[in-house]
Amino acid sequence: MPQDLAGWTVVVDLDGTLVETAPDLHAALNHVLEKDGLAPIRLETIRMMIGDGAKALIRKGLSHNSVPIDEADIDARLWPSFLTYYETNITQHSHAYEGSVRTLDSLIKRGATLAICTNKAQHLAEQVLNELGLASRFATILGGDRTITKKPSGAHILETIALSHGDASRTIMIGDSQTDERAASDAQLPFIMVSFGYGHLSGAPLPHLEKVDRWTDVEEAINRIVH
Repeated sequence: MPQDLAGWTVVVDLDGTLVETAPDLHAALNHVLEKDGLAPIRLETIRMMIGDGAKALIRKGLSHNSVPIDEADIDARLWPSFLTYYETNITQHSHAYEGSVRTLDSLIKRGATLAICTNKAQHLAEQVLNELGLASRFATILGGDRTITKKPSGAHILETIALSHGDASRTIMIGDSQTDERAASDAQLPFIMVSFGYGHLSGAPLPHLEKVDRWTDVEEAINRIVH
């Protein structure tokens, strides 16, 4: 019989962990490039950069076209253009990963409190989750612009836990990148790494590490941690 998870908090990263957001971020990047008469870039070229933010993607797109990086132009023109397009088309192609919704609902049924801890801007994170019908499952959604120190600082996760009225000693972090891994390590939390996202593990020691290839394996990983 599955363990009762009452009193446990499960903190989840958004991009690349819960939701496949890369296609819409990629489309926004190519929109910006094509407006400037530049060649589009392949998704595979920037997929592992998703967690680095929009400006990093724009820099990569410019470099791909052998265009000099002008930070002032990125700030004043390219990034606002990217953001406007992305906000308008934010879930055209994005979707929750297979098995994730069923797993979240099962964890809630078992008594767990769920929260989102993401470096994505608050309004964008809320927009994605609302448009995909996921927001109501989370006690807290804490974006990177609403916290004093965002991931990889563990303080971002600890603030998320506090806002969820949780206990850090009974909390598990789920993520897809070294940023999440480092934040979990900094907060001294068990960490579940999903292999299908936008990053990889560093190999550094963690209090408790689980790695899963599918959301349908997440509950078993959690069971091993709370056992």
